[in-house]
Order: sequence, then C-alpha cells, then structure tokens
Amino acid sequence: MKLVLSALLAALLFAGPATGAFAHEAHQQDMSDAEMAAIMASTHGEAAASIETGATTTSETLDGSAVSQAVEDRSLSLSDVLGRLHPFAAHFPIALLLTAFLAELVLLARPALGLETSVRVLVAGGALGATFAAALGWFAAGWRLTDRSETLGLHRWNGTAIAIVSLIAWWAASRPSRTPLRALLALLAAAILYQGYLGGEMVFGPNHLGL
Repeated sequence: MKLVLSALLAALLFAGPATGAFAHEAHQQDMSDAEMAAIMASTHGEAAASIETGATTTSETLDGSAVSQAVEDRSLSLSDVLGRLHPFAAHFPIALLLTAFLAELVLLARPALGLETSVRVLVAGGALGATFAAALGWFAAGWRLTDRSETLGLHRWNGTAIAIVSLIAWWAASRPSRTPLRALLALLAAAILYQGYLGGEMVFGPNHLGL
C-alpha cells in the first residue's frame, strides 16, 4: 500500500510535459513573458529539428536547454512540493463553483426543484477548495506582490480574488435574498474562465488558443 501511495505522489509531482515543468521553474525565478516565450520558442525549435532528423526528443537530448535544466533542478522542499500540487487542487473548486452557478440558473428557471441546499453545499466546497488552491498557487509562483510576467501577475491576483469572492458567496448562500449570490456566482464563473485562459497562456505560451 505504501508503495502504491508513493508512486501516486511521485506521479503528481513529477509527471507531465517538460513545458509545464519549465513554466513552474520560470515563475519561481520571476521571468518576464518575453523571456519565457523566447526560451520556449527556442526549445520547440530544437524539438522540431530533432523530429525532422528522426531522433527521439527527451529531456536528455535537450541537454543544456532551459527545459532540461528545469527538470533536473526540481527540488523536494516542502514549499516546492506544495507549489507543484496547485494545478491538481485547482480543478475541484473550478468544477464545484461552475456547477453551483449552473444549478442556480436552473433554480432561477424552476424554483420548485428546491436546489437551494445543493447550491449551498457546492458553494461551500468551492470556496474551501478555491482558498486552498489559491494558497498553493502562492507557493507555486513565489511569495511576492509583483511579477515581471504580466500573465503570471494577472493569474496570481485573479486567483486570489476568486478565493475571496467565493468565501463571500458562501456567506451569501445562507441569506434570504438570492440576488447577491447570483451576482457573485456570475462574477465567479467569468473569473474562473479567464483564470483558465491565463493558466493556458503560462503553460503553452502567448495566444495558445490562436485567437
């Protein structure tokens, strides 16, 4: 059993594409968006050249690149481990809060369904999860108030705001009037979608959706 749990923890901490590993290290080092984009473009160029020549691209074949160095330099400090758990923890509040918003829309259309308790439970779980995920995000990005990366800065403070607003929504869910809760859930839904876009920008590079 211990072996299985150890394997699962190792998978959570170290599995994933090299690009994600590099993004984590770059955020810790407070790189700017331009610096990250330049290094990622260079790395992708090396990978493409390797594929064209029939070679297998791994972190070893990219020896000396920023991605390879980021993978090799992964530490096992408590702060670093907590930071690497941020993407894992962020999925739960996203699902709970968006479901709460959809459930509230259904309740608005069909009050007889009596979904008030369900919405309250979803918001409570989402608020607790968002607070936990936001705290892990600060470990992941480093404990500073400003970032050289504009994208990281927006992601940091938008995520922090989501946690705070979700806690307020949890309180509003127990009030007689549902208007404040509905407004807060609509705001949270928009902020969560934007947060997901920012996360994609940090991991996959600028304009990752090709818009």
